[in-house]
Amino acid sequence: MKIWRMSEVTDGQILDVVKDGGMLEELNKGISLINEWKVIQMRLKYEGDSTQIYSISSHLSDMILNQHAAIELREFLENNVEVLPVIYKNETHYVMNVLNILDCINLDKSIANKYGGFEKLEFIEERVSGQHIFKTIFYNYEITEHPIISSATYVSDEFKQRVEEAGLEGFDFDLAWSSEPEAYVERNPRIRVTDRQDAETHISTFYGPIHNMIPAESNDAGDPEIYITEPTAAVPYQTLVSFGNSYFRGMTPASLDTGYAEIVMHLPVDAQLTKENWENRPLGWVVPMMRHFVKEIMQRGYFTGQWLVFPNQSEEDLADTYREMFSETGVPAHTKILPYDDSTTYCGVMIVPPLPQCPEALNMPYRDEGKEMEGEWPIYFHTLLPLYREEIIHFFEKGRDSLITKLMANGVEAVYQWDRQNSCL
Repeated sequence: MKIWRMSEVTDGQILDVVKDGGMLEELNKGISLINEWKVIQMRLKYEGDSTQIYSISSHLSDMILNQHAAIELREFLENNVEVLPVIYKNETHYVMNVLNILDCINLDKSIANKYGGFEKLEFIEERVSGQHIFKTIFYNYEITEHPIISSATYVSDEFKQRVEEAGLEGFDFDLAWSSEPEAYVERNPRIRVTDRQDAETHISTFYGPIHNMIPAESNDAGDPEIYITEPTAAVPYQTLVSFGNSYFRGMTPASLDTGYAEIVMHLPVDAQLTKENWENRPLGWVVPMMRHFVKEIMQRGYFTGQWLVFPNQSEEDLADTYREMFSETGVPAHTKILPYDDSTTYCGVMIVPPLPQCPEALNMPYRDEGKEMEGEWPIYFHTLLPLYREEIIHFFEKGRDSLITKLMANGVEAVYQWDRQNSCL
């Protein structure tokens, strides 16, 4: 017997509520809501591939099915899940309210973590036998006196097979438990909590003491906070470092060993940005650019690696440019490339190696309670170098090596200076 953790694929469409009224907060507690449910209007939050299951940006553990998926899975959902109507694009969809909450965790063989979940999860076989979709419940009095209901939704082999046989798109299944010997233990999950203290220690060690933090723009999962460090003798810049994107596993090409990443920007030593004044200074465009890079590039499925270039473009143009970046023919970046702000002529960024004086800043091993976890990918801290429009065009027409040669001709350290010359003029 196998039990799977069900979610939606990372590159699928993400919805959000137009107006909730608090109903979503009551989902998946094993309580029927059908009698008081009020139909919720949904809107597209992030574009992605066509799908028949959707996540909700402000409630990532909740899932919405379109009508076709709800019909195909009806026999598995009946008596286990309420399908509550929502409206998206003037069509009825259904948010799942899981009623089947099982006390089925073998606590003697499972290994709990400090977040109310488990590093290793073992089910009691007779309690999950014949259960096609459910959430778990257990008590951990060191964390809370209240029962802990899993955010994860678990399904049977039969449920997974029905999804596959029906050709339903957008579903993702990770093996959570198997009664068979040598059951697969998942590593590098789609969502993985990064300990804040570990991140702060890494940032302070390699970039300088943290003296401020710019809060996230919203409460959406993955919306980054921005740490600000003080200049030091070793790193004579005011450095901005994102925190929050590494909760998600992004796209990973075969040449890289991680899908978890944050971004770094080095500012002039006299920038003096704080969480109160960053919007009103000449460099006020930097924080919106970092937020945009996280949400519109990293979380939309563009993989990030050293020497890749991302112009400031519309979503459609950037998608075309991204494909052109990996062509072997040498073509210009697609259509318009725009400055980030009327206070700057920088029009894009290149991902570059860390500063020469802190090469170990690139990656941070993933730890749980201070212990490095074997088999878990590290978190990359990618440094962004602002580029001028002519430099971006040169990258696409003449290639990466040609642009790097031009940048280095101005001095490797100079590429981190905001008043540097345009290398392609």
